[in-house]
Amino acid sequence: MMRLLAGLVLALIIPLAGAIMTDAPAIWPVSTLLYNLGLLCLFALVPRKPVSLVLFNVVAGLFFVVEAAFFFSFYLQNAGFNEAFFYHLRPDLFYAGVTEHTPIMLLALGGLFGFLFMSSSGLNKLAIEKGWMLFAAGGLLAFGLFISPPAKALVHYAGNFSAAGPDHQHFEDFPELRNPKLAIEFTQSKRPNLVLIYAESLEQRFFDESIFPGLLPNLQRLKRESIDFTNVAQGVGAGWTVGGIVASQCGYPLAGSHGVTDNNLSMFDEFLPRATCIGDLLEKDGYHLAFLGGADPRFAGKGDFLRAHGYTEVYGRDELEATLADKTYLNPWGVFDDTLFDYAIEKFIDLNRTKSPFMLTLLTIDTHHPNGFLSKSCGIYAQGDNSMLNSVHCSDLLLARFIEQIRTSPYSDDTVINVVSDHLALRNTATPLLKASQMPERLTFFVNTPKGRQGADSAPGLHYDIAPTILDLIGYRIDGQMGFGAPLTHGSGYLPGRFGLNDWKNRSATLMAIGSGLWDNSTALDAEGISFSVSDLSLTMGGRIFKLRAGGFLEVPASTLMLFDPETLELKQIKAYPLEQDLSRETLAEELLQSPDQLALVISQAKNLPGFSAPKTHPERWVYFCGKPGSDFFSWGPITGDFRIPFALINELSNGNLDERTVRHRQRLIQALLDGRNAGSGRERG
Repeated sequence: MMRLLAGLVLALIIPLAGAIMTDAPAIWPVSTLLYNLGLLCLFALVPRKPVSLVLFNVVAGLFFVVEAAFFFSFYLQNAGFNEAFFYHLRPDLFYAGVTEHTPIMLLALGGLFGFLFMSSSGLNKLAIEKGWMLFAAGGLLAFGLFISPPAKALVHYAGNFSAAGPDHQHFEDFPELRNPKLAIEFTQSKRPNLVLIYAESLEQRFFDESIFPGLLPNLQRLKRESIDFTNVAQGVGAGWTVGGIVASQCGYPLAGSHGVTDNNLSMFDEFLPRATCIGDLLEKDGYHLAFLGGADPRFAGKGDFLRAHGYTEVYGRDELEATLADKTYLNPWGVFDDTLFDYAIEKFIDLNRTKSPFMLTLLTIDTHHPNGFLSKSCGIYAQGDNSMLNSVHCSDLLLARFIEQIRTSPYSDDTVINVVSDHLALRNTATPLLKASQMPERLTFFVNTPKGRQGADSAPGLHYDIAPTILDLIGYRIDGQMGFGAPLTHGSGYLPGRFGLNDWKNRSATLMAIGSGLWDNSTALDAEGISFSVSDLSLTMGGRIFKLRAGGFLEVPASTLMLFDPETLELKQIKAYPLEQDLSRETLAEELLQSPDQLALVISQAKNLPGFSAPKTHPERWVYFCGKPGSDFFSWGPITGDFRIPFALINELSNGNLDERTVRHRQRLIQALLDGRNAGSGRERG
């Protein structure tokens, strides 16, 4: 009994920590206690067999992992499961910040194993008579899960973002977006130059003087001297950098295509080809667009988006690093912000001389969670004991100095400066102080004009309203509906004005579905077949190029599974696993066997394809598989260079017959490999 009690205590550590350390619901520990009691009682009622203990560990372990994930979601961003949290689980983010949470991760892992050990060993000695206890145990389990905040949040998230693409129902509330036609017309005498600064995570609560006295003195002054939009909330599909940039420039949430989301969107050769963004409109009207950022622009497809939507110059880590006298002066993401702004002022002057009118866009990095990065040209804030606040204080100096350099230059009268936070702050060393602020969670967004227009504007808005607001302020009349955005200069934003500042969230699934329709979702194999390029780590098919480079810029491909309709040869689904995230030795093989009659193409290492390749000979070797997973007629081989699968062979493979014996044989091969046994191979066509 003591071991069971110890197991329950370990299970309660995470929800108790969440309820105490974050704004997670107070009922969370109660729900965890109830459903774990129910689970233990249920398994105590079944015969003591190894399979029942294994099943208990699987179910209890799964519940524990969901609880831990929910805790991390609140710990990082003080909110439950959402697109921003799952985005930051990507493995290609670990190298640049997530590893700073390693101690907490190790504690959670230790808690998991301790909980399973104590519960399993105690369960062997627990004796409960059947009868009414069966109903009581089931009731505890069901009620505990019913009131469980992690379970409810996961169901809500899955429901909101399960829509695959837009259809006529999604446009019932938004008929103006069914076939949008968007144009702008300049109504003033001279087009101004634009500077658009995305300040990483620099949300409005950092400006709360009652919590952070003297933290942002220069930006406080600049906000007073500018048009300050004080009530702009974060939009759905915009809770991370690329999502925030897309939402603020296009008026739409950043949704996925073919099941691909987040960083893997860099896979596509066209980034949101059906969206018309501020860059498209300005470029068409004669603007030259340039982007500067301290990180690699290939990361998460950021550079792909910018180039696809009007930007002709995109500079990142490599270009800025080349200007450094000290090549070691770097942070894990790239160059520090003082390097960025030194480069940016030179670029600003050069563009004025050669490319006017222009829009120069900057993305800072020093205030990236969880700890921030302090440029060497800055001092500390207060006692210097909070690394994020040191970085925020430094950003105040660097941003204000850059804006002052523009305002004291000969080009000031022709320049409008826009400062916006890319998204709200995620969990960082200043989060407890941010939570103490009475200010609402809002984006920073202010516009500094050469004529000194100023004043606070409290019109409720979202990410999507930023681009229309900028266009309106500089003298453009917008013809058509710019996604889910509207100029805040004319009143409430588009969604808050129609549905209320909070009620618009009830339409999150519809917003994401419409956003998904901005991709080119129709790709079918044609006479060119399928070609793979080793140098580019890309697949060419159906007139499209799919870039398999992990994270968009790493020198290794992401393991990738593509499923096609065997009759039309239309691409239906893509699953990508950069750096083998969520990829065990049986994952791909089992997913293939879940669609035995679909035409499949897989690129992965042999060790990940038991039953479909020869994983024991060269397990680390990259291979491909093409065919129906349930047919004994297929094509596979090692990737030793460029290769092509002819269309005639693809047609043959798509007509392969489903063979239950082959399915069972492959299932045995998978299990044999997992059990360490030897197994044979199937009939193949090369």
